[in-house]
Amino acid sequence: MPSGNSYNGYVPRERAAFAKATRLLITAGELAPASPPCGLCNDPDALVEYHSEDYSQPYRWVPPATYPLCLHCHRFRLHRRFWWPELWAAFLAHVRRGGYASDLKNLLIRIEFEHYRWLVKCGKPATLRQLRPYPHAIGTEWFAKLRMDIKSLCDRSARPR
Repeated sequence: MPSGNSYNGYVPRERAAFAKATRLLITAGELAPASPPCGLCNDPDALVEYHSEDYSQPYRWVPPATYPLCLHCHRFRLHRRFWWPELWAAFLAHVRRGGYASDLKNLLIRIEFEHYRWLVKCGKPATLRQLRPYPHAIGTEWFAKLRMDIKSLCDRSARPR
């Protein structure tokens, strides 16, 4: 039975091996560090890191196996979607209005975002004002196809290959 920190059915040992290979290749200059824009919020100036959906060998550092994600999208949104699905849905609405994760540091944008979340929670109609043009067709993004059930963390059938 996989222990904590499993993802898409990959156990911690497999994920650690991928992380180690990534660090070694970057240090050796054989793999470029992840570079912006963020593959989720599209922020062109964000500090990004690799996020992998696929820890199978041979390793791949390009979509659909791996995406560059800003720290906020990666650590505080994507991997927490299982425990806070309503926050994930609201964050996707923010992204789809052309919002970057870093925009939520702006008090007015944060207040609008939290008001949107509250309206949705209450079952009321809610919209967010457009911040920037959104470069993707809504619903076709790689993250729109992610499993939301917590079982997928340990489910080997969640593996992309």
